[in-house]
Amino acid sequence: MSFDILLDSSLAKLERGGERNVSHDFTVKFHPPIQLGSENYKAALNRLITMSYSWYDIDSRYNKNKIRWRKKTEAWKTLTFLNGMYDYKRINTFLQKHIGKVDPADKDSDYIFTMYFDMSVYRVVISMHENYELGFSQGAFAELLGYEKKILTGKTSHSGKFVPNITRGVDWVYLHCDLITRQSNNVPSDELYSFSTTGLQVSYPFQKEPRRLEWQPVNKSYINEIRVWVTDGRNNILDLNGTDIAISLMLEKE
Repeated sequence: MSFDILLDSSLAKLERGGERNVSHDFTVKFHPPIQLGSENYKAALNRLITMSYSWYDIDSRYNKNKIRWRKKTEAWKTLTFLNGMYDYKRINTFLQKHIGKVDPADKDSDYIFTMYFDMSVYRVVISMHENYELGFSQGAFAELLGYEKKILTGKTSHSGKFVPNITRGVDWVYLHCDLITRQSNNVPSDELYSFSTTGLQVSYPFQKEPRRLEWQPVNKSYINEIRVWVTDGRNNILDLNGTDIAISLMLEKE
């Protein structure tokens, strides 16, 4: 005997008391409850129906949203990025849009700063006009681009010292569910499914279907509610910024 359960954050928000639910941490209530009786059941993720690459890499909460810049003869200015999902191209576009060109009156003038990711050396390269400086000494923005916390000056082109961390370390995503208790290295865990962010496109929705069902013991015989939440590889809650998630959970009698 087996059956599927739909767990949808958008539906959970509509329930009574659902205002406490968010897309990355929600509880679905069942009326009437599901009674499994005395039999043992197991559960597995049948399908991740919908989710989106909607977590921010640039965010004021992480102190990774500001850089400083100046013309060498002038005072420092601060450029604050809007919280959001950025790749290297979008960072460069924001940089050039808000800082501009060496001579704004000349349409053929060079931009003061140009940034791009060089695949051949796996580093972020920043080209800049010799009369300007770019400051990474404050905050944690430098980490995203693989640079030291220092001021860039003197050269027309700089290359990051480190491998960039544009994903903010979110290279794996974990789905958790309080209906299951699995053993991982003899440590109890509520991890239902995990997947790599490789190949996902920023801002785009995606689906996942496991190649094989990974069954885990169900820890309840009387199911009146099920909680689902999302974390990164460091077990930090992964804020999906209101973009809903839906999964299909399969239960089967052992």
